[in-house]
Amino acid sequence: MADPDTPFAVVDVHRTRRNIARLRARADRLGVTLRPHVKTAKSPDAALLLHDGTPGPVTVSTLAEAEAFAAAGHRDLTYAVGVAPHKLPRVVALSRRGVTLRVLLDSTEQATFVASAAREAGVAL
Repeated sequence: MADPDTPFAVVDVHRTRRNIARLRARADRLGVTLRPHVKTAKSPDAALLLHDGTPGPVTVSTLAEAEAFAAAGHRDLTYAVGVAPHKLPRVVALSRRGVTLRVLLDSTEQATFVASAAREAGVAL
């Protein structure tokens, strides 16, 4: 660790677990679901720390992240950007895999596209 060849991350697991416990306690006091954004860590292993070692709710910024976290067992995802119509087939595919993927909408036009895609695919989005 004194003279690495390439950059790497070093995580203080004890500090991380303390921070997670504080975060979880605060969410519990507020009565809200802990749904951390994973865009920085991009790590299913790190996300497991947030939910006592089991896949739990997370928030993603890309469908690639959603697909990776779904492959790691996460079934409760929030896609935190307005979904473009050309991406809806991937959203439908995730839904068909048993993933609940919440999508954010920026306009009534997006809502129309999502509703239409859901109807045509026979899934709930």
